[in-house]
Amino acid sequence: MAKKVVICVDDEKIVLDSLKKEIINSIGNGFIIEVAESGEEALELYEELTSDKIEVCLIISDYIMPEMKGDELLRRVRQLNNDIYTIMLTGQATIQGVVNAINNAGLYRYMSKPWEANDLSLTIQEALKSYEKDIELEKRRIALEEANANLLKLESAKTYFLGLLSHELKTPLIGINGNAKMIAEVTDDPDIKECALDILSSEARLRKFADLSLLITRIQTDKYESTFYEEKISDIIDGLVFNVKDKLIEKNLTIIKEMDEVDLVFNMDVSLISKVFEMIMENAIKFSNSDSIIKLTLNLEKDRLVARIIDNGIGFSNSSIENTFKFFVSSDDLMSHSEGTGLSLAAAKVIMEFHHFDIEAKNGEKGGAIIELIFEK
Repeated sequence: MAKKVVICVDDEKIVLDSLKKEIINSIGNGFIIEVAESGEEALELYEELTSDKIEVCLIISDYIMPEMKGDELLRRVRQLNNDIYTIMLTGQATIQGVVNAINNAGLYRYMSKPWEANDLSLTIQEALKSYEKDIELEKRRIALEEANANLLKLESAKTYFLGLLSHELKTPLIGINGNAKMIAEVTDDPDIKECALDILSSEARLRKFADLSLLITRIQTDKYESTFYEEKISDIIDGLVFNVKDKLIEKNLTIIKEMDEVDLVFNMDVSLISKVFEMIMENAIKFSNSDSIIKLTLNLEKDRLVARIIDNGIGFSNSSIENTFKFFVSSDDLMSHSEGTGLSLAAAKVIMEFHHFDIEAKNGEKGGAIIELIFEK
């Protein structure tokens, strides 16, 4: 590993020799010690070292020097490298000179001549430690920025993929739907009719996926044209129960509602929030045992209104709960609990966050899944 450099600047050679010895005694051979007898020479030395890709981490400069004072030298060096640490070491600096060095050169410390050996040693050691910490933090910051940029690219790619997939699916699905319907209507062969109905069922599922992915894409790219107005969550729930009654009858499911009497209204895109309830309820119906109960509660908890849809299905594993609302996460129980893709629950999360609401997934104490929709003004 290349050694780092400490530059000492003083117009008196005897002082430079003494300072160099003090620094070597303080930090050993881990650094290269370079010296300059003027500000101009120090700048030339600095530029020569940095052009050779040699890292200069600390400059210790006298204040009173011919042509260029120490505060001006340190200011100009800091303009070239804002990370470098600076120490001004003199017995003749004016208050204004110290102030200039502090304000314009990021002065780490001002020390008087003659210096006290232990104080100088500790100051240099601490300055170099601080420099190393700053460089490490900067490297981590850059790494985090790069990771974040890559993550944003990945999210953008996912969103683009969903939009493209939705667009490419819609046109052929129209043809599939029309031809399958025609076959089902004209054939007398029960096997062919059954195949046509299976095709229609698969087409409906793909069309639902396409519509949902397109909705997600529009929301995440700020292209969704929303219509907000105030509505009660209880009214949305009443509409939900009415809309899913046929699916409830198919499995002989009963909905039990336990709802606080509240008059809270929320400003929202009612069609989107209704879709969230619908997607979660469809999952609850799908994974509930026949002849069982789905519980739907609405409670005012402090300043929040919390709606819960509680089924008696397979629930979530502990490892999958944290990924419940993420796109394209591979988890067997999560995938099976959300239409085979995890898209509906991820879409619910997108819609809730679009409204600045929240959504959480839990397991019931006696099994089954609990999805909480949290509304807060």
